[in-house]
Amino acid sequence: MITPKKVLQFIEGHLKMFSDTFHILPLHEKEQVFYRADICKDTCMKLGYCQKCGCSLPGKLYVNESCNGGELFPDLMTAVEWEKYKEDHNITVLGDFPK
Repeated sequence: MITPKKVLQFIEGHLKMFSDTFHILPLHEKEQVFYRADICKDTCMKLGYCQKCGCSLPGKLYVNESCNGGELFPDLMTAVEWEKYKEDHNITVLGDFPK
């Protein structure tokens, strides 16, 4: 179902995804997008859309608000919050991300 909130999230996700193509997305957000994609690799990523909300991928991975209420992953965090989250949850993000 299309709602104003989903339309705004679609725009947000695609603008951030576009900024990522020009390597201007902050590294901590890029890592969180990668983390989200990894968590959903066997489900939503294979389908091409989010099983929780129905939004298209990969754009939905870039949206600040998590659609799963934190069940799979939280909202996008600040750089400081993300570093703490990685430490607390023993998360290592692998990849050579341009800065």
